[in-house]
Amino acid sequence: MIKNLRAVVVRELQRFFRNPVYLISTVGMMTLIYVFFLTFLNEGTPQNLPVGVVDNDHSTISRRLVREINTTPYAEIKGHYNSFAEARDAMQRGEIYSFFVIPDNFYADILAFQQPKISFYMNQAYLLGGSLTMKELTTMANLAPAAVQRELLRARGYNDNTIMGLIQPIVIDSHLVGNPYMNYPAYLLTTVFPGILGLIILLVTTYSIGSELKHRTSRQWLKAGGKSYFVSLAGKLFPYTLLYIILDLVGIILMFNLFKFPMAGNLGFYMVGSILFIITMQCIGVFFAGVMPVISTSISLSVLYGILAITMSGFTFPLEYMPPAIRGLAVLFPLRSFYLFTVDTTLLGLSVAQTAKYLPMIAVFMLLPLLVSKRLHKALIYQNYPTV
Repeated sequence: MIKNLRAVVVRELQRFFRNPVYLISTVGMMTLIYVFFLTFLNEGTPQNLPVGVVDNDHSTISRRLVREINTTPYAEIKGHYNSFAEARDAMQRGEIYSFFVIPDNFYADILAFQQPKISFYMNQAYLLGGSLTMKELTTMANLAPAAVQRELLRARGYNDNTIMGLIQPIVIDSHLVGNPYMNYPAYLLTTVFPGILGLIILLVTTYSIGSELKHRTSRQWLKAGGKSYFVSLAGKLFPYTLLYIILDLVGIILMFNLFKFPMAGNLGFYMVGSILFIITMQCIGVFFAGVMPVISTSISLSVLYGILAITMSGFTFPLEYMPPAIRGLAVLFPLRSFYLFTVDTTLLGLSVAQTAKYLPMIAVFMLLPLLVSKRLHKALIYQNYPTV
């Protein structure tokens, strides 16, 4: 059995290096994903997003408001425009994500308690950029009246302690649990990387099996494995399993060592969960190849399933706020359980005993290949499916 297993592994390695698709879709794709996300979000969240301003008042308070917005971490004033039309055109061209308009007589209306209005306009086609700049503009606009009120109270002779008590009678003492630096990649990428790797695993697994049927080489594959279906399948998947584990370890080193993502729990146990997730996704790929042993159909199923898995995991939109009928479908995707396992381990720092409950929910999908073993075995022998 060991001799046959070695023969299948050697045969699969030869196929891997002869076909550049394997190398590009695994090492090449994950390298691109790591470089893109870790450089794009290398500061935790996008910084210095371009914002425009239309200052129709040109007073000391309006200029001060512009300077204060320019000091915020997310927004940077990239353009001063003479009219609303100019700023709108700049936003439509993609030069800025948002802009705000300071009306005429802004300072005079403040002193006369007339409640002047500052108008914000943001491009929500860029959801993240528009939302972050909107947050900064709203925060600074809310602070502007407080600054004016402080100056008025100082003019009346109040000291700073009394002024702060009047302006802000209640002080919020917030404690950020798990992610104290509000590092967006620390929450996002710990699930994005496994999710994309899982999608790649599905595609490569179904492609490697489907290509045997497409090119009518499945009988040679079985012959190399001593005509044992399980030895042949294990030998085919083994080199890829090692490759996926290496790619996953590279991501773990980049996240938790180089970029210092928080790891409040047990790193070794997190790696165990990652390896289990990799093997599970391979098993799901074998299941799709067995359900429909036609390469185009099985790859289509893998793409659909992988994209739905990322959506249903709940890290981009809370699963609790989805419709109940949709919410129940999350159990069909191991990425959901791995996401919960990741959050509890890396951010919340729960113990091994508390996070181990997610591993059986991931491992249960490893039984799927057994459901299609006879069907896939017959397909490999008789090659009685279309080769499209």
